[in-house]
Order: sequence, then structure tokens, then C-alpha cells
Amino acid sequence: MHDSAFANFPLALLEATVARHVATGARIVAIEPRPIGAGLSGAAVRRYQVTLDGPEGRRAVRLVTKEASSAERRAVALLNGQGQPSVPFGHALDPDGEAPALLCLEDLGDEHRPSSLSPIPAEVFRREAAGLAAIHAANLGGTQDLGWLPRLGREAVAEAIERAFFRPAWERALAEPDFRRDFGAAIAPVERHAAAVADEMAALHAEDDAVTLVHTDINPSNVLLRGGRAYFVDWQDVHAGSLYVDLPHHFDTLARAEVYRVALAERGVAIPPGHFAKRYRIAARYTGLRYCWWALDAWREDRAMAPWVAHYLAMITG
Repeated sequence: MHDSAFANFPLALLEATVARHVATGARIVAIEPRPIGAGLSGAAVRRYQVTLDGPEGRRAVRLVTKEASSAERRAVALLNGQGQPSVPFGHALDPDGEAPALLCLEDLGDEHRPSSLSPIPAEVFRREAAGLAAIHAANLGGTQDLGWLPRLGREAVAEAIERAFFRPAWERALAEPDFRRDFGAAIAPVERHAAAVADEMAALHAEDDAVTLVHTDINPSNVLLRGGRAYFVDWQDVHAGSLYVDLPHHFDTLARAEVYRVALAERGVAIPPGHFAKRYRIAARYTGLRYCWWALDAWREDRAMAPWVAHYLAMITG
């Protein structure tokens, strides 16, 4: 098929990705768009079924493309170079450029990790913990050499809590009489923790012995399940920061987070249980504050969302 048939597709990127990660020497003979749901990040995502002719005959593979920041492209390249099994393969024609550019990734399908209020098999926690621990352990103490990787600190936390996510939604909820009636006991503790969390998280991110490459936005949209493994996708908010920041949204109790602590120890990073628990609780308060916005706004439209509000308030105050 002549290249003009591929004029509407990112042919050079697909060819380079196939050559690097799928089948060296294979030739693309057909490209078909396939439907794919939009991610929470808002980045445009495209899915393609790509038919190849190669030494082993004809085969089809599925790839996805998305516009990715420089940090995301570099993070995927770094993690692929480390052989991280819980990160899809990816390739960019300009991995180090500063401007956003297309990133081509392995298509992992559409099975997302269940949400925290859904039944979750213990094996899913184990797989997720193993993948996350491998990423954190491999990059622990090494982020200072990654000049492109922004470091989390007080200002980023304050922005998330006071301006971007928590505070606006919280004020809207407080204006509802039903909210004060149903969740009034949590209001004062939540306000107290919200006032302290930027300083608490700044101190956590300053503890260099726990600083690693962190995803910072782990949620069911960004964790896919395939073939007995959990994969972490959508690295657009990648930072250097405390490993604890990646835990509480999915390991939403200390007992569940213990699976991660054990997985980390199996990779040579032993954290005493008491030390781990104290820092996990700080990160859990931040995570509850960071993510409760959507539940608060959803509750204002539908009171059936009350269990989600209670879930996040418990993370903050527990």
C-alpha cells in the first residue's frame, strides 16, 4: 500500500514504534482506527489496529497515540529502559524536546482497575503493589540526576488543595444545608487538616530517603489490567517526590498499603511499620483532600454519591 493511503495517520511514529518494540523489519500494510474512550487527563488519544508483514508472516497489533509532555515522554523512555514490567512500551520521535509531541504506546485494552468502593480481589492489590514498588525502588535516590523531572514541594500541594481541587468544591458543598446536616461532624477536622497539609507534605517530600519518581495521579483511569498484571499509564503529572504520595488513592487503608510495604521490602527497601504508617497517614490526608472534589460536586447533583463523600472524608480524618 502506498504511503499516500496513510496520509491521515502518524506513519513515521507508528513505523518507529513497531521497529523498536514489536517486530524489527516488519512493514506496515494497513492502519485502521479503532474506538477508544477518553482519559481523565483530557489528552487526545487515538487507537489503531496496525497490520504488519514481516519475516514471520502477517500479524496485527494495536497501538495508541496521545499528545504527551516532555516529562511524560522522558518518563516512559526511562521506565522502558529500566525494563519496568508494569509500564507499557512507548516511543516518541522527539523524546527530549520541550514541546508537547505525540507518544505511541502499547495498547493494553480497556479493563481498568476497579474503584475503591467496588469489590477488589486481593490479587489485584498484589499485582499493583508489585508494579509500583518496582518503579519506586528502581528510582529511589536517583531523581537528582533527572534535570527534566520537577520536584514536588509545598507550592504544588497548596495549589492543588487551595486553588485547583479541594477548596472550591468544599466551599460549594458547605453552602448546601444537607451537607452540614449529613457530614457536619467532619467539617472541623477537615478544615484543620486542610490548613496543615501543605506543610506536612512539604516535609514529606523533603525526606530524601523516600524521594523517587512518582506518578502522582494514580486512579482507576490510569491503571489498566491485562494478562495478570497491572499497568500504570498516563504519566503526564510525573514528578520527583515522596513514594507515599502514590499509595493512598488505591491502597486506601493502612492494611491494604501493607501489601506495598512488603513488596518494597522484597526489592531491598525495608521501611519499619511504624515509620511507614506515620507517613502513609500524612499522604492519605493529602490524597483525600486532593481527590474529594469530584465526589463533593457529584453529591450536589445526586445524593446517592454520599458513600464516596464519606470515603474521602474518612481518608482525611481517619
